[in-house]
Amino acid sequence: MPIKNYGVWVAKPVRVSAERAEQDPKTPHIHLFYDDGSGGDFDNARRASINVKSSSELSELVFWLVQDFQHPIVDELLGLEMGFHNIPSQPGGLALDYIRGNLIDLNKGRILPHDQPGSFDDIIDYVMPELEAAIKRKATVYLFGEPYDDLQGIHDIHMNQGSKGRFKKYNGIWQDGGAIIHFPDVNLFNAIFIAFASQAVNTNDEGHSSPGSQNFAQLLTQQDGNDDVIIPDDQRVAIVAALVNPVGGDNQPGFTGRPEMVYLLNRSTQGVSLNGWSVVNKNNQAHVISDDIWLAPGEVRSVAMRKTPLSNQGGLISLLDKSGNKVDGVSYTKKQAKKEGELLIFR
Repeated sequence: MPIKNYGVWVAKPVRVSAERAEQDPKTPHIHLFYDDGSGGDFDNARRASINVKSSSELSELVFWLVQDFQHPIVDELLGLEMGFHNIPSQPGGLALDYIRGNLIDLNKGRILPHDQPGSFDDIIDYVMPELEAAIKRKATVYLFGEPYDDLQGIHDIHMNQGSKGRFKKYNGIWQDGGAIIHFPDVNLFNAIFIAFASQAVNTNDEGHSSPGSQNFAQLLTQQDGNDDVIIPDDQRVAIVAALVNPVGGDNQPGFTGRPEMVYLLNRSTQGVSLNGWSVVNKNNQAHVISDDIWLAPGEVRSVAMRKTPLSNQGGLISLLDKSGNKVDGVSYTKKQAKKEGELLIFR
C-alpha cells in the first residue's frame, strides 16, 4: 500500500546534524530539527529524518538542487500556516510527483554516495549547506513526506515510487517527498529532491516500475563522461513553448481568436509520428492527438488545446507517447502566465 498520512510540514528550521559513516554505516540520516510553534520532544522542536544512504545493493542516492524554484505550487505554499497539512495524493494540488509533477529534469540528477573524505563528493556535502543557510537566514521549510506515528517528526522525504523488493509496498503516485525552502529576505524558493539510485525512472498508475524502465543508476551513468548528446527514444520530442493565456475568452463559446497552443519540437535525427500521443494539463486531463501528425527532425508543430484547458493560474504541461509513457514535461507559474497573448518559452 502507498505511504499513509501524506502531507507537508511547514516550520522554521532551528538546527541540523548529519550521521557520518563512523556513526551509522548502514542507514544514516541528516536530521533537521524544526519549530512550528507547537513545541516538540527534541528540545522543544520536531525532527525531520532525511535519508543519505540506501540499504539496497545500490547504496547511492540521486540528488537535485533547484535554485530559484519556479513552479505553480509555490504560490499555494505561501498561504499555508505553520504545522502539518494532509495532502490528497492526486494531481492539481500540492502533492509532489517526481515523474508527473514536472518538478525537475530527471536527467540532471547527480548520483552521490553517503560519506566521502573530500569536498563536495557526497550527498552530505550538498544537502547540509542548504539547510544551514535556511537556519541562518530564518527561512521557512516545507517538508513533504509522512509524519511519524507520534507526530514528533517526518520522514520519507524522498521519491516514494518506483521501488522494488521490500520497499515496493510503499509505492504510489503523487506522494513523493522533498524539502522546499523559502528565503523571505529575497523572496526566493530553493528545492531539494532526493531519490534512490535503484528507483525506476518511469512508473505506472500504481507507482510501480513500468515494463522496461531504467532505474536512475542506469539513466545517469550513461551520461557520465559522454560529451555527445544522446537523445533516448522516449525523450525525442520536447515541449518548447506554449500559449496558455490567449487574448480574449479562450475556450469560451463563440471565441474565434487564437486558441491555447502547445509547441512540440523533434530534437532527434529521426521522424516521429504523434498519432495517439497526449498532451496533459495539471489536472491530468488529456488532449489526445488523433491525427497522424508526422514530426520531421528539427521540426516544430503546434497542438491546439481546444477542449483541454491550460490554467492561467500556473500549471503543468506533460507529453505522453501512445503507450502512456512520459516523454517531456514543463511547469509555469501564475506570474509567468499573467500577460495575455504572450508565448511562454521553455527551451
